[in-house]
Amino acid sequence: MDAIGINGWLLLIQLVPAILLIGLPIIALVDLAKKKLSGTLLALWVLIICAIPLLGSLAYWIIKPTTKDQI
Repeated sequence: MDAIGINGWLLLIQLVPAILLIGLPIIALVDLAKKKLSGTLLALWVLIICAIPLLGSLAYWIIKPTTKDQI
């Protein structure tokens, strides 16, 4: 890849954060859609995940809201 001007390690270093910033929120939103949460709690989690993608997704995976956590 160096022959065409692409550094493989630099490409990997750039792709990992991009995958985390795009993939982690998508996975969290898909998992959130499968849960039976109330409208308010669901909207709150969607807003958090969309507003702060990386931290919101990590918070979602750490807290793991359930149906008994209704507001």
